[in-house]
Amino acid sequence: MIVLLLIDVKLGLLALLLSLLIDAFLHKNAIYVGGNAFFFSRKGVFANFSLEPAKKAGMLSLSRGLKILGGEIRQSDIVSFAFKLSRKVAKMRGRRKGGEKGAVTGYLIPHKKYFKPLLISSIRRAVLRRKKLKPVWEDLVEARRDRRARTSMIIVLDSSASMMYSLRGIYTAIKGIEKESRRHRDRISLIVCKGFGSVVVQQPTTNFNLLLSKLKKVGLNDFTPLASGMFRGYLLALRERRRGYEPILVVISDGNVNVPLEKSFRSREYSIDPAVQSVLYVTDLIAKAKIETVIINTKHREPVYESAPLISGTELLIKVAKKTRGSYVGLI
Repeated sequence: MIVLLLIDVKLGLLALLLSLLIDAFLHKNAIYVGGNAFFFSRKGVFANFSLEPAKKAGMLSLSRGLKILGGEIRQSDIVSFAFKLSRKVAKMRGRRKGGEKGAVTGYLIPHKKYFKPLLISSIRRAVLRRKKLKPVWEDLVEARRDRRARTSMIIVLDSSASMMYSLRGIYTAIKGIEKESRRHRDRISLIVCKGFGSVVVQQPTTNFNLLLSKLKKVGLNDFTPLASGMFRGYLLALRERRRGYEPILVVISDGNVNVPLEKSFRSREYSIDPAVQSVLYVTDLIAKAKIETVIINTKHREPVYESAPLISGTELLIKVAKKTRGSYVGLI
């Protein structure tokens, strides 16, 4: 290569470009190494880094089905599928233990000698049975509790100017989230990162229409403080977990970060870009807390390189999904 550059600069540059293209073709999917589930179609890419190897065969059959459908599959279906998988993983992580209380979902006729009666339901039962407000022993009931943890989706939305070209991707991601959220009545919240910081636009709620109304007021800005939004989402996820909800952190971005955190932190993985370094630091916190994570890249690009000192937005987002053992959805 050096000899060619000395002989002819143009010929040397052409040989360098050709070698890069060959390397890109040979190592195109190297960045997905470690994902137990992976498929690629004309509409998008999906990779999961938390499934057990035993479930890989089932995912591969699904992958073949998506390839057969080709361009007919909708991108929102890929997003919905990622959320179905994440909800199952989150519920397995947040399954309540033996004596821990769960959410009240109804009442039961007690079969034990000692129990805590559910007063309102007992009075209602007495009125329906005997037209009296004072319940007797036969009217007493106890609470029926669901010991499975309910989920809380925390959306971290990149609202930078570069996302102007990904508005369709944002719409697709929100559509897929809405489909799953309305079906299971999950709590949902919205964090917007723009300018030099982030803000919680919508606190956790089960009213998805309320979130949509807030989303319509969100504008675009020049910078991408993704680390700030992810850190705020991390803190909100911890708070939701203390309240009895298992959080699912959803990051919607193109990965082109350019604003670091105010304080410099060290991550296990070094990057010469301070904005990327901040994202990797917050990713380590999320991974340590075992918070289920879904990464939605609205601007997926192939091929990608892991060896370069400055990584692309796609590489960064896949790296976040890997470190948190979450799911990655790349919209094409």
